[in-house]
Amino acid sequence: MYQRIYKAYQLLSNGDKADLKRCNLKKLADSPAYFRVLKFSGAKDTQQTQRILYLLVGLKISDDQPGVNVANALLNAGVKEAQIIQITRSGDNGIDYLKRQLVRCENIKLESIGKLAQFWGDNARRNLLKNFILSANDTPAAS
Repeated sequence: MYQRIYKAYQLLSNGDKADLKRCNLKKLADSPAYFRVLKFSGAKDTQQTQRILYLLVGLKISDDQPGVNVANALLNAGVKEAQIIQITRSGDNGIDYLKRQLVRCENIKLESIGKLAQFWGDNARRNLLKNFILSANDTPAAS
């Protein structure tokens, strides 16, 4: 599903891509470019599809080379733990904060970002924080 949506996004004209980049999540559903993505991908018009497309727009997704999961990509981009905590605690605005941080990332696995967007909610935010902390290879505090 994520692959089809991403490929459909790649087929859009530069104008449609720019239109989607300017949209926030609420306005995305009213964009003609969004409906073109639905047409090209065969995806259904759901909140999940909207969130997936919203996060995919403007990101550096790995196509051929093996990518990293979202938590590792955020870590490699220099995102701080406090910023991840803000994402997990910000409720509905969390996806907007997440997108702002993901723009800094490179080589993200399409499946990782797709699953996060598709199942966005309390559990997904908790897993993002957990994976981020477990991926960090910092030294334990001396007792």
